[in-house]
Amino acid sequence: MNPTPLTSAEKKELRGLAQRLKPHVHIGQKGLSESVLKEIDTALAKNGLIKIRFEGDRNIIKEYCQAIPEKLGCEYAGGVGKTGVFFREMPEES
Repeated sequence: MNPTPLTSAEKKELRGLAQRLKPHVHIGQKGLSESVLKEIDTALAKNGLIKIRFEGDRNIIKEYCQAIPEKLGCEYAGGVGKTGVFFREMPEES
């Protein structure tokens, strides 16, 4: 879905913008269910840049950060600890 991947400079800028954001979605013990993916998709369509809070160990968080972009056509811009930043180009308004 994304025509060109983000450069490291663009990812750095997005992480800086995301510092002020509150997490849109919290992913707990049930993981990436269909309803959670739908909520993430809605948040990305509405905002473009979102922050997601994860519960679990590092390996599970790493899996989620790889699975979400594959399933939803967004990019993982980075994260700290149990929080990840995801970005998707918003469609142009006509």
